Amino acid sequence: MRHNLSLPAAYALLAILGVAVWVRILSAHGGLWVDEAWSAVLVARADTPWAVFTSINHDNNHHLNSLWMQAVGYAAPPLALRALSIVTGAATVLVVAAIGARRSTAHALVGAALFALSPILVNYGSEARGYAPMLLCALSAILVAARWLDAPAPAPRHAPGLLALLTILGLLSQLTMLFFVVAIAGWVALTLRQRVATGTAAAMTARLMLPSLVAVMLVFTLVFGAAAASPGGMQVGDYVPFSFASLVSALQVMLATTLGASALSRWWIAVLALTLCVAAMVAVAHRRPMAWLAMLAIAGLPIALATLHVANTGMPRYFLLSSVAVLLLLTDLIATALTKGPRSRMLAALALTLLAIGMVHDIAQDIKRRRGDIDAAIAGVRIEAPGGARVHVDHLQPVAPLRVAAATARYPLVLTSDCRPAQFVFVDLDDGGAATATTRRCGRVYTLRTVRRRGMLSGTDWALYGLPRARNALSTNPY
Repeated sequence: MRHNLSLPAAYALLAILGVAVWVRILSAHGGLWVDEAWSAVLVARADTPWAVFTSINHDNNHHLNSLWMQAVGYAAPPLALRALSIVTGAATVLVVAAIGARRSTAHALVGAALFALSPILVNYGSEARGYAPMLLCALSAILVAARWLDAPAPAPRHAPGLLALLTILGLLSQLTMLFFVVAIAGWVALTLRQRVATGTAAAMTARLMLPSLVAVMLVFTLVFGAAAASPGGMQVGDYVPFSFASLVSALQVMLATTLGASALSRWWIAVLALTLCVAAMVAVAHRRPMAWLAMLAIAGLPIALATLHVANTGMPRYFLLSSVAVLLLLTDLIATALTKGPRSRMLAALALTLLAIGMVHDIAQDIKRRRGDIDAAIAGVRIEAPGGARVHVDHLQPVAPLRVAAATARYPLVLTSDCRPAQFVFVDLDDGGAATATTRRCGRVYTLRTVRRRGMLSGTDWALYGLPRARNALSTNPY
């Protein structure tokens, strides 16, 4: 049953939405980091919107985001390039409120607050990639499925088609939408199995999810068919073979950034993970509405990826399904406790306060770091060489971020990796790696100018070096 929000609750929701927009705008400042910048470079090579689907055969092509970047323009300010994610990331808060409002006003407001402030959602809701639009489609699909499960017979006829449309849009935003589709299908089937016979549950689930399965096949045929027809096939920006250590590390980072718990040790994060798994099992035992979704997402997804030895699972963004499920589970636990006795309300309020403090702390740290802010490199170079400069790079990775930053600043920049005279050297650092006071390239010594550090989830650690200033002062243009 849906609960209509009172006027004060509606105002509170609007305030939460305002905070969600505000923190995402603050987080969207700074130059495009590597993945965003390479997307921009690939999009700049596509002449038409159709070319986004047929010519950019790369795993970094998040199609709907690429269309937005193409419309805005290659050299647009970072805030404009990230605007689609900001809007869709904030809109997710309203969808979560609608999901929660099916239970109570407390569920609506608690869910909206957690999704507004969760650092992992703020991060991906403020960068020029497809994760925020995908999450909006995924949570909208969860809302549609929840309404379908609760609707009296006969089931709503529009639900299968709407789920298929959301599946298409989600997959074209980011292909990990597939994880949500599978989890929703499993959640629906297992929930129905608690009500009806196995065969009936399977048939009802098939009727609901078959159009979505067709949608998955269509999108994957389009994406991988275009790649197969191209000379180079599907290109992958970064391929890291599966390892259990990287999987565990990604899960720890995902959970810490979901809950604003980056200050906790990995052992406390492990305790949190175990507690959440137990809470999901208890929810299943008590037949809570989204219990099976939580179980499949929190435990099922990591187990499945580990069993299949899927590559690149050392990246926390692969576990956004788990992150969403954790927040939905916490929403249910906290909001339900808020409707009980004084002691439960006090514990729930304490938990919500601690979560908010941790989340705000982590968001503030990420806002300060600006994903490494590649724009600072161009700003530093421009101060010493206002007429243009040549910068040495050691490999391909920083080329796109530097080019995009220079184009945005309208600054003439030449990048080189050989021994032609260069006034500056840009060095990628290992995460957390120290920057030496000097570096040597092609017999020339460069001194450290500035260092920037990445955020918790996105960005690059880097250092900018320049020729000794006395020599720089002789010329502002090295060409």
